[in-house]
Amino acid sequence: MNTSMNSTPKEPLLQVRELRVQLPTPRGRLAVVDGLSFEIARGECLGIVGESGSGKSQTALALMGLNADGARLEGELLLDGENLLGVSPARRRALRGPGMAMIFQDPMSSLNPYLRIGLQLAEVAELHQGMTRAAAMAESERVLDAVGLSAARLLLTQYPHELSGGMRQRVMIAMALLAKPKLLIADEPTTALDPTIQRQILRLLDTLRRELGMAMLFITHDLGLVSESCERVLVMYAGQAVEAGPTARVLRHPLHPYTGALLAARPGPSVVPGSRLAAIGGQPPDLHEPPRGCRFGERCARVEPDCLDAPVAWRSGGPRGLRCLHPLPAVGARSAEHRITEPGH
Repeated sequence: MNTSMNSTPKEPLLQVRELRVQLPTPRGRLAVVDGLSFEIARGECLGIVGESGSGKSQTALALMGLNADGARLEGELLLDGENLLGVSPARRRALRGPGMAMIFQDPMSSLNPYLRIGLQLAEVAELHQGMTRAAAMAESERVLDAVGLSAARLLLTQYPHELSGGMRQRVMIAMALLAKPKLLIADEPTTALDPTIQRQILRLLDTLRRELGMAMLFITHDLGLVSESCERVLVMYAGQAVEAGPTARVLRHPLHPYTGALLAARPGPSVVPGSRLAAIGGQPPDLHEPPRGCRFGERCARVEPDCLDAPVAWRSGGPRGLRCLHPLPAVGARSAEHRITEPGH
């Protein structure tokens, strides 16, 4: 079965095919990512959204080769046609930086507390761009200024503990950009930043992506950021993709009840001050013993008996993809963008 999203007209830089990530636990192996497939074209931004524990970050770590010890990975991760799961550890390390770089969501623990900021940044430029130490320090200063950090020269001499959480996050973004990667993986890159700086960082990432032809995988809980930054979006739930397609269409006319519930839970101008926000009832399933049928079934208002009988297959049609037997009704005429067919049809 082909569970990938439809290819974009551009040449794909990254192709993820039937990725499965299993982690060891005291109760046995846990499939935190289960049969995930997608593509990202050169210069394109794909957003992945979903609740905590849906498999978003584990997907990013699988791409970088940074999953926990004992993790078992299956499938294919093709970067420029090269399967990352089949290369040597040395080759995998060589691909980090110019091939792909990652902005981690926890800036507190991502920087070495014993080294000055300048040395940590310069090392990236020296290693991946062949710069001298002096040139690397100058480039580091330039990139720090580009991500909105004033007094960049002074910052190069400071240690991570002397910076705020938001400043450390911007340093991490600068470090990733110094490598000029083909693929930038941004895992909640603006979590610690105020809204003004968030917009500055997103504009910077978007400008660099377009100027350098850099692809970006943008992982976030914020659907608003996805709508501003990503051409396409993939929604994950309990380790699986449940809906995918062009961002504007998915957010304007969601088909999967889970996507609709996420959108309904967003605060907005229509929310009465002091009222309770909409919430998704229940809890995600225990993936040690996943449900036989739809993984969202126990929390879904549209669930029918056939949803719970057997695994729900991924279906695609046009630019949309869906894993649901009883989707939300399309708004207006049922156009080609909403038609979802069985695999192979």
